[in-house]
Amino acid sequence: MSSSDHYYLSYFANGLCPQLVAIDLPGHNPFPRLLPMGFCSPVLQYTMITAAALHMSNVLRPDTEKRPVTLNHVDNNWEPSQRAMLDALAAKQKALYLLRMAFQDLDTHGRDMVLTAAMLLVTADMIDSGKHGSKAHLDGIGWLLSYAQPATSVGEMLKDFVISDCYIFYVFALTFMDQIPQSSLALNTTIASSAIHYAARNSFICCPAEILQILWSTAMILQRQTANHDDIEGAAAKGYELFMQAMAFNVETWSRDIQQVPLGRQVTDIPSRIHTGYTHQMACCLYIMYAIPSVRSFLPENTEQDLEHGLIFHLHHITDEDPNFKTSFWPTFIAGAQTSDHGQQAWIMDRMRRQSRLFPWGFLYTAMETLELIWRERAKAPNGLNWLEILRSPEVSFLIV
Repeated sequence: MSSSDHYYLSYFANGLCPQLVAIDLPGHNPFPRLLPMGFCSPVLQYTMITAAALHMSNVLRPDTEKRPVTLNHVDNNWEPSQRAMLDALAAKQKALYLLRMAFQDLDTHGRDMVLTAAMLLVTADMIDSGKHGSKAHLDGIGWLLSYAQPATSVGEMLKDFVISDCYIFYVFALTFMDQIPQSSLALNTTIASSAIHYAARNSFICCPAEILQILWSTAMILQRQTANHDDIEGAAAKGYELFMQAMAFNVETWSRDIQQVPLGRQVTDIPSRIHTGYTHQMACCLYIMYAIPSVRSFLPENTEQDLEHGLIFHLHHITDEDPNFKTSFWPTFIAGAQTSDHGQQAWIMDRMRRQSRLFPWGFLYTAMETLELIWRERAKAPNGLNWLEILRSPEVSFLIV
């Protein structure tokens, strides 16, 4: 292993691992334990190097307001960032080759090890831009999850966290995909409520399991609705049922149920959980209204406006000092896609820039660029715009959690 590889592995432990939990508490962050495992697994080692080098490339950008580095810059200030990007690309090529080999011989490499490597490659894709290879890696994750469901009780911490992140990435990815991965068909028959509850409890994203389950179900209806235009009434009825389930969910009761939440992995401050839970609930309801527009015929006329105002209200209460500030990306993005108010748009954009300083992952820059696209398209469509249709375009679709 080269000296630069050692350097990136050290950075993975000290620079990137703290961002994989809500609060980095000594003794409660298991991700640095991946390093000794990597010495026995080259595919795992190179995925760690890839993720670390991409993260460092973003950190070394000379201006945090600029987009992630490309290889076209000639300014000397960009050289350290470019060098890290080149190292990341070289490591990623090795990781992809080794991962393909590992998928062909799961018994030798071990499903847990391969699943962890695939999760880290999705993480690397999100650090890069959230586009490109995420869909293929998520499909592989889906097949592995469909073969081996997680236990419903808390087990070994690192395995719990890795499997939970895989579920969380998978569910949120489905919400914006134009075509869902083939693995979702196998996974959909086995994804029990207990598995989602397991993932929600062990994830750094402070999102209720019930809301995750509703997002999953809505994404499935959207795919079937796209393929079968004749079942509009059936989709509307199912969508309305999901909408009412989301609205009826008791966020405040959920926020206090923290007995099994791992310390540091997820925020346990009750007021923060309340506001964050409400943002996910309201963003989910808005998503349903755009994924299944026929639902609107069942709802009061001012429902969308009330949800939009409520979402913004609760986001305002998740301040920069709140640990959930760096995990509330998806509801923040939905609020931005939803609003047509220029003042709110400016506030959302400023919020995401502040988030990107704390959490220099490329998918945030992709999200900001996508919001600007949505706002431009909305200005051309005085009769309204379905922002979800834009997000599901293959040229636009990206992963945000």
